[in-house]
Amino acid sequence: MATLAPGNPNPSARQGRPASIRSGSSKRWTPEQYIASIGAYAKQRSNTLFTGVHFTRLAHILEQPFSSSAKRDYTPSSTFATLYKYTSGGPPEYCEPKTPEELAQHAETEANSILFLRGQPCPMWLAYAGASYHVDPEFFYRHLDFVFSMSRKRYFAQPSLISTSRNLIQLSYMTVGELPSSMGDISQLKLDSLRDSAGKDMVEYFNILGKNITKSSSPSESIVRSYHLLDKHHFAIEQQVSIYLGQTEKGWTAVVWLDTGKSLSPKEPGPWAKTLQTNQATGQETFLPWIQAHPFASLHAASLSIAHDRRPTKEMEQSASLIHLGYGKRLDKQIMAQDPFYALHELFINCAYSEAQFLNVIESKIREDTAAELIPDRNVSPANMIFFQGLLDRHAESLRRSIMAINSREDAGWPRPTDTALRQKSTAFTHTLLQDFRSLLNRTEIMSDLCKSRLHILMSRAGIVESNKAIEQAKEVTKLTRLAFVFVPLSFVSSFFGMNLGPFVDRPAYGLWIFFAISGPLVLLLLVSLSWNVSQIGHVFARKGKRSKQEEHAFETKDSD
Repeated sequence: MATLAPGNPNPSARQGRPASIRSGSSKRWTPEQYIASIGAYAKQRSNTLFTGVHFTRLAHILEQPFSSSAKRDYTPSSTFATLYKYTSGGPPEYCEPKTPEELAQHAETEANSILFLRGQPCPMWLAYAGASYHVDPEFFYRHLDFVFSMSRKRYFAQPSLISTSRNLIQLSYMTVGELPSSMGDISQLKLDSLRDSAGKDMVEYFNILGKNITKSSSPSESIVRSYHLLDKHHFAIEQQVSIYLGQTEKGWTAVVWLDTGKSLSPKEPGPWAKTLQTNQATGQETFLPWIQAHPFASLHAASLSIAHDRRPTKEMEQSASLIHLGYGKRLDKQIMAQDPFYALHELFINCAYSEAQFLNVIESKIREDTAAELIPDRNVSPANMIFFQGLLDRHAESLRRSIMAINSREDAGWPRPTDTALRQKSTAFTHTLLQDFRSLLNRTEIMSDLCKSRLHILMSRAGIVESNKAIEQAKEVTKLTRLAFVFVPLSFVSSFFGMNLGPFVDRPAYGLWIFFAISGPLVLLLLVSLSWNVSQIGHVFARKGKRSKQEEHAFETKDSD
């Protein structure tokens, strides 16, 4: 177990070869040794097959509070970590460590634990948590990979092999938000423009987020990975939770890192900023709460509420902000103390409920678009169906990864209860969880197929509309052609009488007959050219050329005889 020996303040200084930090190891590590090892790994490039160049930015971030070159006092966030400690003999112990050193002291006690980390990284907390609870640095890297992948130098390290993720699980969760009612009715063209604008705002947000994380200037601030403008009423933000199981001789610790930290602020960049500002000014709630349908939940409101001493001082915007405050209320505490996967059941189910709510919103939008197709003379754009299908396909892939993580629980070697009854109850919960996620995946795939079929219908309708337009244009051309049959003879008559007939009358040798002698063959030639196209004429000339060559060949053969 890690001890808090002060060590050399410079992590890159020579401290001898540290002990192994494999999960389950009993060796003791200091945060300085932990950071120094990551830095040394990041410097491995061409001299080994096990290169660590992709860890360069992570090593730079973690070194900041320990670097002797730092001239300012480093003050770690006091809201970054929350700890639950489980023992088989009593209820879980809820801890809010105020400093990383206090967190490390909790690691010295013999207990199984769930450690919640929230928001943007605080390097000192990560260093102490990693050293104290034997956390593989790969866990930190994968959670922040989306930021590292935005740098100029990319290594395309993720996703990696599934066998490297046995103790590391990543889940996505959604939060649906309401747009200001003052937006009114907007056209499809305007909606497409707003989606493009939101995409540009997200690029700017990621640029600023990457700088803040690199400088560690906004610890515990929330991270948003995707923003989706669904229609004029609703939008959705996508976030992630990463889970790692670390084991020491003191027990196991499930480290849970949530993207949701402090409430999103309208003063920070992002496509949701204006919405938050407008809704706060009008007193309208922005984010919808997650709705969970647990049996008899309405009859046990008091027991499901967060304890008064843990409730936030101000109202939290997102349901995900409350996970760490009252965790595990509906789970068996005895099984939680022995089975880490069972202890994470509530986290899985929260993500599943958020996904179900998101799918409900998408389904309602698809129905609205489908109903609009039935309105006469209503031109429905296929842009929404393309947009929804893309969202559903990405979420289907995320759900498949979650199902794979649940299925691989046995192979990953997660601790299980020794008591048969508790083991059976844990297995039943896992089976139910697997059913829920498979149901979500099946529903997502069905809705994606529905979008494809609606898109096919819309494209077919668009083709029919274009065909009808072509038919109408052909009818107009037909009318013009009929008018031409009337006006062409009249034009001929008027042109004929407008001719200067003096030379024909004064010179009988020519006479008026010469006009008809020239115009007649010319008109006949034009009529013949109308009935023949260019390819037919070329074919005739080609056939004549071939026949002439055959005749020449026959003539030469006759002469040779």
